[in-house]
Amino acid sequence: MTRILAVTCMRNEGPYCLEWIAHHRAAGVTDFLIFTHDCTDGTPALLDLLDDVTHVPFTPEGDTSVQWQAMRLADRHDLMKQADWALFFDADEFLTLAAPMRRLPDLIASVPADTDAIALPWRFFGANGQEALQDMLTPLRFRHAAPDPFFLPAGSFFKTLHRPAAFQKLGVHRPKKKRGVSPQWNLGGVQAAPGGFAENDNRINLFGVMQSQARARLNHYSLRSAGEFMVKRGRGLPNRTTKRLDLHYWAERNFNTAADTMIDPMLDATMAEVTRLRALPGVANAHTQAVQWHHDSFAALMTDPVEVQFYWHLLLLGGSTPPTARQAQAHLLRHAGS
Repeated sequence: MTRILAVTCMRNEGPYCLEWIAHHRAAGVTDFLIFTHDCTDGTPALLDLLDDVTHVPFTPEGDTSVQWQAMRLADRHDLMKQADWALFFDADEFLTLAAPMRRLPDLIASVPADTDAIALPWRFFGANGQEALQDMLTPLRFRHAAPDPFFLPAGSFFKTLHRPAAFQKLGVHRPKKKRGVSPQWNLGGVQAAPGGFAENDNRINLFGVMQSQARARLNHYSLRSAGEFMVKRGRGLPNRTTKRLDLHYWAERNFNTAADTMIDPMLDATMAEVTRLRALPGVANAHTQAVQWHHDSFAALMTDPVEVQFYWHLLLLGGSTPPTARQAQAHLLRHAGS
């Protein structure tokens, strides 16, 4: 059996744990290694109730990014040493495969046999006018995304499914290569990487590189609803927890111009696995408590006039207008020498 490891770092992701684990288990992930820190919504207790999930709570130290601290722990973990393939990604990122593929083994079988890494580009999904958390699958709640092609560099980042044995260690967007080794990369399940891509660990963006639409990507639900964004912004960015999310972050991700249902053929299996997980002792109650914590947190924020004003600004910014190819090109040329 091919061992496929999902690695993530969570803080207050209680309402989304079950759907994220269920979706990726149904998609062929065999092992989950989940690190948690500074949680107050019951995420750790919920994870500890789930079968076949390895939960590692840790206390961040110093000013180093919590994601990098979690990745260092993951690199030393036995599950990483046993994995044939691994993917480090977040709880708001959902693997999406074009039909007839349904599972990660389908994707792996579809690329050249010597492939060491598959870049999974993001596709931003906006809030689409939704105001509050609903307890249902994120991919069913948010159905509109940025266009494809998308002429904004921020929407062209990727995460990487890779063979750990071919690399030195994990990275946030791509694993770090071994000295003197040039691994074989595939982009989105559709094309080989261009020359120099494999050697440049700093290249974490596919802007202008993809020649065809990706057949394998990550649906990126980085906003969800306005209310959920309010609660999320309190914990900061994964790499910079002291930096609160602002209106710039919202505006650069709230694109709702294209209906997108590519993930739909995968969702029956996701929902079946969610049902199985919820039937485990204590899980349904722990999930409900986490959802309630998030509702209560939003209600508490709405007692602060400053937070209320920010929330209304989110609602006023109902959707962002994608840049045209000409605008993107002009922007890049204007700043190329800076």
